[in-house]
Amino acid sequence: MFRILCLICLSAAPSLAQFVVALDSYHNNESKMPDHYQWDGTRNGGFSELGGLLRGLGAELRTIREPLSPKTLAGIALLIIVDPDTPAETDNPKYIEPEEITAVKTWVQEGGRLVLLGNDKGNAEFAHLNQLATQFGIEFLEATYPKMQGKGIFIGTGTDPIFENGLEVYIVELAPLKITGNADIILADKGTDIMALAHTGRGLVFALGDPWIYNEYIGHKDNRRVATNLFRSLMKK
Repeated sequence: MFRILCLICLSAAPSLAQFVVALDSYHNNESKMPDHYQWDGTRNGGFSELGGLLRGLGAELRTIREPLSPKTLAGIALLIIVDPDTPAETDNPKYIEPEEITAVKTWVQEGGRLVLLGNDKGNAEFAHLNQLATQFGIEFLEATYPKMQGKGIFIGTGTDPIFENGLEVYIVELAPLKITGNADIILADKGTDIMALAHTGRGLVFALGDPWIYNEYIGHKDNRRVATNLFRSLMKK
């Protein structure tokens, strides 16, 4: 009987493994703001609040500080690539290279969950990020939305389940999206695509042209609840 119970426990072990969420800090490694969009960043531009949210959902957090490859992606269930560096942000920006794109695409097809969080014009690198994003039928437009005098703030909701009961997001000066493939639009405003979700092989790719839920704004409107719904859904599927 003991042997049978042990076998049952061992067979169940994979389902009990912790869901690993990795943050790409190789392409976003700002020498002028070292804690910008980092798990340990507790100031306004950090991701410490997002890290706490993900831990609350049962995730184990990791940081990747090397080029993306089958080796660095091994054991990762969900990867967040955020705001790739420009020369204005760091003295030695690391751009997403073709071999990294191949590795990420294969990883997604095999079941990986990829979250692409860009930024608006002047605040992110677009060319190499788009070489990756277009593999999944998504392109970040080098623009700023909404365009207005002063700070452009977008508040809106969608019909996707992450916006249950009309939850609203609060986003500041985002880069709009262009859908070039079969990705689903899950948030749009006046004909401008804002959030998209692509199914590729057994994996998923979520895209938004803004880091969105960093510490400064995760508490605005319903951002925290929408983010919880989003990551819960990505971690379940």
